[in-house]
Amino acid sequence: MKLKIAGIGILLTGLISLGLSVPAAAQAPIAKLTQAEGDVQYSRDGDRWRPVRRTKYIFPGYRIKTGEDGSGKLINQETGKSQELGPKSEIKIGEDASIEVIAGSLSKPKEEEVSFWQGLLNKFAKAQRYTTVRRGVERQEDKCDNKVRTVREVTLSPSYPDLVWRNACPEYSYRLIIDGKSHEVPAQASAEMIRYTVEDVKPGEHSYHVEVLDKDGTVYIPRRESTFTWLSKEQEGKTLAGMGKFNDDVFMETNYLEDQDMWVAAMDKYRDFFQQHPEENEMRPLLIQSYQELKLSNLREKEARLYQAKLDEDF
Repeated sequence: MKLKIAGIGILLTGLISLGLSVPAAAQAPIAKLTQAEGDVQYSRDGDRWRPVRRTKYIFPGYRIKTGEDGSGKLINQETGKSQELGPKSEIKIGEDASIEVIAGSLSKPKEEEVSFWQGLLNKFAKAQRYTTVRRGVERQEDKCDNKVRTVREVTLSPSYPDLVWRNACPEYSYRLIIDGKSHEVPAQASAEMIRYTVEDVKPGEHSYHVEVLDKDGTVYIPRRESTFTWLSKEQEGKTLAGMGKFNDDVFMETNYLEDQDMWVAAMDKYRDFFQQHPEENEMRPLLIQSYQELKLSNLREKEARLYQAKLDEDF
């Protein structure tokens, strides 16, 4: 039995003729497995299996199987319809985005929420353009570039108070200007990014920019101001209350945070997740996109190389 799932085709912008390394896998997830209970496992090749302990995003070629006490819900990415996977069952997701039931049972589709996918999938499609890496070009993090750019709009709060920017060069220091007031930030030679914890500001919108300094003085001042919005504790509570509906789905949580312009909070959640679960490489473009939004070009390129290096690994 085969049930068709509508997939999303992603066009890569990199071209081999331009010296770009094109990812082997350029697809968005086509489904996700939720409410996994008991013995539930997935495999990319049908040979090596891993347990499913949280919401799992599904790509073409995956297999999913359940043991005697296993079950789960499979949700179609485009229609939002769900199907229940019963005990002692196995399914295979075809390269043509179909589902083949190898053993056991998969229920008929039923209506679920449709809209919750769209924001995540739009970000995933956008992220693909940043997963290419130029061959034979000096790596971005090996270069000193004094032009430090900052995200134009970002939301901060008592629980997520950090501004971040690219570490331009080991010997550079910085001057952060918030509402016209200077804050000196010393050089951090080994830091992969510069973080500054904002304190003592009132709720509302504030202007800021970052100036770059070397031993002789200022070497870069941006032309435009950026802004951050500071949430009060009460405002933060109301904003973050919306995350409760996502249960253990970290990617819907980060999608929600990004929709609130809480870019740094989202990046930190991505980083924590991939540090704990490096095997989830197919979802890594979302972290790459997060670095792009925050103007962390060195980390974006580093993560893109890691993404491509892991594509062909056999987990």
